[in-house]
Amino acid sequence: MCIRDSEIGGPQAGRPTILEVDERSVTRRLDNYLRRILKGVPKSHIYRIIRDGQVRVNGGRVKPDYRLRLMDKVRIPPIRTANRESAAVLDLSKVEMIQTLYEDQSILVVNKPAGTAVHGGTGLAGGVIELLRAERYSNSFLELAHRLDKDTSGCLILGKTPDCLRSLHASLRRQKESEYFHKTYHIIVVGEWQADVHEVNAPIKKTRGNLVNRVIVSSSGSPARTIFQPLRCTNGYTLVEVKLMTGRMHQIRVHAASAGFPVAADRKYGNVSDNRKLARMGIKRQLLHASKIELQHPDTDALLRIEAPLPDDFEQLMAVGPNI
Repeated sequence: MCIRDSEIGGPQAGRPTILEVDERSVTRRLDNYLRRILKGVPKSHIYRIIRDGQVRVNGGRVKPDYRLRLMDKVRIPPIRTANRESAAVLDLSKVEMIQTLYEDQSILVVNKPAGTAVHGGTGLAGGVIELLRAERYSNSFLELAHRLDKDTSGCLILGKTPDCLRSLHASLRRQKESEYFHKTYHIIVVGEWQADVHEVNAPIKKTRGNLVNRVIVSSSGSPARTIFQPLRCTNGYTLVEVKLMTGRMHQIRVHAASAGFPVAADRKYGNVSDNRKLARMGIKRQLLHASKIELQHPDTDALLRIEAPLPDDFEQLMAVGPNI
C-alpha cells in the first residue's frame, strides 16, 4: 500500500507529501501513477509540475515516462483545488482508517469513519472514493453505490463493475418494496425514549431560502417512513436502532427530532445547549451510524448481511446505564 512518509505532516498549504512506491506500482510510468493518485487534477497540470521539478523521485528530477521502482520516494507538492484559498493533496494515511467489511469481485463494503466525506469537493483534496481509488489503483472501476453524510459513520457500498453498480442502484430505488435490501442504523438521541417500537410516517421536504441542505416535516413533502426501536438508556440519552423504510435526505435526523428526541450532537436539528455539553466531552458530530446492510448479491443472489461495529464515541456516551 502506498503510504505517506511519517516525517511529513498533513496535506497543508506549503507542505509536500511523500509516497513510497510498493510492488503494485513497480514499472508504472510516473505520469500515469500521478494521474491515478491525483484524480481530478488536469493532466496538463500534472505534466507541468513534473517538468518544473516540483515532483521528485528519491530527491531528483525525473521525466514523465520514468518507470517507478520498488520503494521509490515520490515527492508531490501541494495541489490547489478549485478553491483557490486552500491547497491540498490526498492524505493517503487516511486509507488506514477505512475498514473493509466485505469484498469480492463485484462489491466492496467499507466502514466509513465519521468526519470523512464520501467524495471530494471544493476545498477538499478527496473523500472515501478518491482515497480508495488511489490505494486500489489496479481496479479499473470503483464507484459509490450510495452516500453517507460526512459526519455519519458505518457501512458504505461501492460497486467494482458497471453491471454491479447498476444492480445496486436498482435495489436502492426499490428499497421500500424489496425483501432483499435493508439498511439498519444506530443513533443516540437526547432524552430517555421509553418505547418498544415507534414508527414515524411523516412526509418531509427541503426548505427554501437561506437554510441550505435542510429538510422539514411537511404534508406537502415526499413520503418518508422510519421505524425507531429504543434499546438502552443512560444518563439522559438513549441508544436506538433505526430501520429506514425510505431514503430521504436527513430522514432519520428530522424524524427523530420531530418525535421529540433529536440525535445527540446534531448541529442542524439538535439541541444547542446539549450539543455544547457533548462538545466539551469531545463529541462534535451527530451520533448516527450505518450499522448493518442486508442485500441480495447482484451476481450470485446470495443474501449478504454486513455489519459495522459501533464506533468509539457511541461506546463513550453509552458506557454505563440500565437496559430499558
